[in-house]
Amino acid sequence: MNKKLQTIALILSLISLFALSGCSIVEGIQGDDGDTEEALHPVLLNGKWGYINTSGGIVIEPNFDEARAFSDGFAAVRQGTSWGYVSQETKSLEIPISFSVAGDFSGELAPAQRPGESYGFINTSGDFAIAPEFDFAGAFSEGLAAVRSDGLWGYVSTDGSIAIDLRFSDAQPFSQDVAAVETFEGWVYIDTDGEEQINPDFQITAAGEFADGLAPIQTTEGWGYIDKSGNPVITPNFDLAGIFSQGLAWVQDDDYIGFIDKKGELIIPYQFAEVKSFTENRSAVRLSGDWFYINRESGLIVIKDGFFNAESFNDGIARVQIGDDENPRFGYVNKAGEFVWYPTR
Repeated sequence: MNKKLQTIALILSLISLFALSGCSIVEGIQGDDGDTEEALHPVLLNGKWGYINTSGGIVIEPNFDEARAFSDGFAAVRQGTSWGYVSQETKSLEIPISFSVAGDFSGELAPAQRPGESYGFINTSGDFAIAPEFDFAGAFSEGLAAVRSDGLWGYVSTDGSIAIDLRFSDAQPFSQDVAAVETFEGWVYIDTDGEEQINPDFQITAAGEFADGLAPIQTTEGWGYIDKSGNPVITPNFDLAGIFSQGLAWVQDDDYIGFIDKKGELIIPYQFAEVKSFTENRSAVRLSGDWFYINRESGLIVIKDGFFNAESFNDGIARVQIGDDENPRFGYVNKAGEFVWYPTR
């Protein structure tokens, strides 16, 4: 099986949901459309990262060794081995470069770690609002964040109190009022009080987030989808499956990927080697060695220039890569396939 696809599945079902960085695959799976007043996008110029607006104008000068996507008005940036945050409002470095790990902001809190210390949660001033006392911590979602200590997972609330006891082997963020957690018997879904809400009479070996009322789950028969009652509404018979975004979800059969609707009907045939979930009615797809973009309604390629890599659309533009990983150049295209920012390195 394609190793990149295996990585996508693991990101979906097990670990990516706690990823502290705004990695591109996670963004694609989540499928969130950009709706900020002025969305800013990371750009590489002369070996340094900064930010442009949707029109391609530089807003934050390229001064960083790495720059991530914005989340709740802040974006993590790296200089050397340390991280800080730039503000979307002030368009400047707002939280000093001082962290060894910097996660995404949500609800004015972000998981972070200083060198040699444990994980805690900082506020928008860069101060620890929740003391650094965890072995690992994920971002807040629906008012709760998954944390781990001594090998067990639970959840904290925004005031720092333990909302759900640390008793699980693994835990994912809350979505649509439930979260997938791993017990000794397999994966189940709990509510915000920690009470078990979904535990089907078949074993779930991997579980993803709910979106549009459905969640991808893996059984011994393969990947399928359950509803909020735990009913298997789409039979588990896929090799891999992503969460729903804009009414469609990607699924894999053997070596190829297509898209199904919520009835489980194949809407876009199996033909792709890799995909990103639909955002803003576009999906990045890989055919052979190149990436293209397809339209959600027709399933046809609408941006026909091939790229070495391609990301999901956000606020009308998408980042693309020209050249391989040894000599990459990054640019942005609009939905017509025109460069808003011509690829630079």
